[in-house]
Amino acid sequence: MARAPRPEAAVVEPKSAAPERTKRTGRNPEFEAALGARIRAARLAAHMSQGALGEAVGISFQQVQKYELGKDRVAASTLQGIAAVLGVHPGSFFDADMPAPTDSIPDIRAVVKIGQRIQRVREPAVVRRLLALADALAEEENGQSALTGDGAP
Repeated sequence: MARAPRPEAAVVEPKSAAPERTKRTGRNPEFEAALGARIRAARLAAHMSQGALGEAVGISFQQVQKYELGKDRVAASTLQGIAAVLGVHPGSFFDADMPAPTDSIPDIRAVVKIGQRIQRVREPAVVRRLLALADALAEEENGQSALTGDGAP
């Protein structure tokens, strides 16, 4: 007895919002690269070398390098150790609203320097203006108008 063909309504389409995973390993390289970029940024902000971080966590500097490049998955317990050594909350490595750019890892040092300099400014109004300037420059670069008619953000 022949089986009836499956109705089209039974076919489930994959969600486009779900991250792409490789079929063989189940890895999500984009997520792992973004997580690695955040680990690297936190390490640089802490003025720590890959070797020093690896030694403190109990892994080699080569393994730290693989995590930062997104080549290896980071175990939750290792991520907890990395966060503790760097003095950050483990959740700071995850931000669903703003994935870390994986193509600008070399620019992380510049971002950290800018952040450190802004943190030295004590006047809240000046900090807000600096952030507004950064927003305006980014929007201008993307072809958008960043300022309202009166020049205020």
